[in-house]
Amino acid sequence: MKHLIFLLIPILVNTCNHSAKQTELESNKSLVESEVSSATSTEAFIEIAVKEFNQDLAQIEVVMSATDVMKLYYPLEVESQEGNEKITIQDEVLENGHTLVTLIHDNFLDDSLKGEKYVMELQEEYGRWTVISLKKNWKCWAGRGHTDWGIELCL
Repeated sequence: MKHLIFLLIPILVNTCNHSAKQTELESNKSLVESEVSSATSTEAFIEIAVKEFNQDLAQIEVVMSATDVMKLYYPLEVESQEGNEKITIQDEVLENGHTLVTLIHDNFLDDSLKGEKYVMELQEEYGRWTVISLKKNWKCWAGRGHTDWGIELCL
């Protein structure tokens, strides 16, 4: 029962709605910009501070997957059953043994913001996960700003 309570507390804390999370992230002074390059494109990201999340994560004594850790940070629920809003999540093991989890929340019912992408790098030691980095970017609807993943504001 004690383990279940420790698992439920972070889930309850993280169930705030999308706009509250957006406001909190925008006001967080510890965010910095970074860029990730791939063979085909360069994406700009905002780095999200993970110290507090790692402290909460350390209290959980339930065996979890890397995908479960991302679900604790960003619950997989669409805000409305209208439209075709969707959330996808995938993970991959990197050469250094870390796990990269990517969550895409797409087709928002918003007049300017089309989607958000979160990329979380995790390290597992002794059955416990630690978030190494967490990055976020977004894309806008056509005619409202950039339609590729980036960090410029949508109009």
